[in-house]
Amino acid sequence: MYLSISKKILAWYQKHKRDLPWRVYRSEKDRHYRVLLSEFMLQQTQVKTVIPYFNNFYKKVNNLEKLASLNEGKILRLWEGLGYYRRARNLLKSAKILKKKYKSILPNNYEELIQLPGIGDYTAKAILAIAFDKSEIGIDGNVERVVSRIIKKKNKKIIFKEVSKFKVKKKSSFLMQGFMEIGATICKPTKPLCELCPINKFCKSYKNFSFLVKKNTINKKNEKFFIGFVLDQKNKLLLRNEKNFGPLKGFINIPLFKKKGQLSSVLKNISLKKIKYKKIKVLKIPISNFIANISLYKISDIDKIKSEFFYKKTHELKNFFISSFLKKILNSSGIKI
Repeated sequence: MYLSISKKILAWYQKHKRDLPWRVYRSEKDRHYRVLLSEFMLQQTQVKTVIPYFNNFYKKVNNLEKLASLNEGKILRLWEGLGYYRRARNLLKSAKILKKKYKSILPNNYEELIQLPGIGDYTAKAILAIAFDKSEIGIDGNVERVVSRIIKKKNKKIIFKEVSKFKVKKKSSFLMQGFMEIGATICKPTKPLCELCPINKFCKSYKNFSFLVKKNTINKKNEKFFIGFVLDQKNKLLLRNEKNFGPLKGFINIPLFKKKGQLSSVLKNISLKKIKYKKIKVLKIPISNFIANISLYKISDIDKIKSEFFYKKTHELKNFFISSFLKKILNSSGIKI
């Protein structure tokens, strides 16, 4: 059964695969680079979202050597808007390691790949299969869902064990991508297109998959509450290098604090001097895996700010990477950058 399913997927994929920019390459080295870049970008992000970012990034940085020569600010600007910026930092770290240790040649074995920043079990196996045609199948959400429906089992340990039975000796790249393609375009989470599936006759859940289909419920993200402060003075901003706000750690940000206690107590984190303030509005900004609910205040110029904060003129921000999160806050406050 397993080999028959794999053959069906291979035949289907070669006929129906989507035209994606990381599936077209000029050489084997270019193939390795495109797969590496796309796998980092596709972590926690849908294909349709990644395509324009991939094309723009590749147009400007089209090989590992160029990637390794970037600084963090440059790669973050290229990544801007794609989110989950830790991926960009890890990609840059990996590129620098590959240049120093491997002369910008991507290793073709699991033990070395798994040591690179940002590469876990799935990404390592996906790279081996897709870039090197190794007999591996990386298990992402799509692959897990397809296999779970084929065998009609929910237990992850069982599913992960079963996946290995589908491996083939040739065209492993197509098989890996075929599993993912079926999961993305046919074997969908809530409305699977079973009649179009090339392996439906082997699928134990076909026509009886209700226990595996997720209910189409509203995705209610976790909401977290913050207080933010914008300096009320023309062309002058109060900023700091963020150290507490996880997804934006290390980026410049307005003073932002968890909402707790009295407002006067929160303001003491900025200065011990008394600060005048005026509430502007409440913003809700989706970021990472939660929604930031921000009570936004304008504050007056302060004589003595704590050392972690600093002033910048708006025209000076061109020298910094400005997150879309900060842009939304500033635009909502009437500050254009």
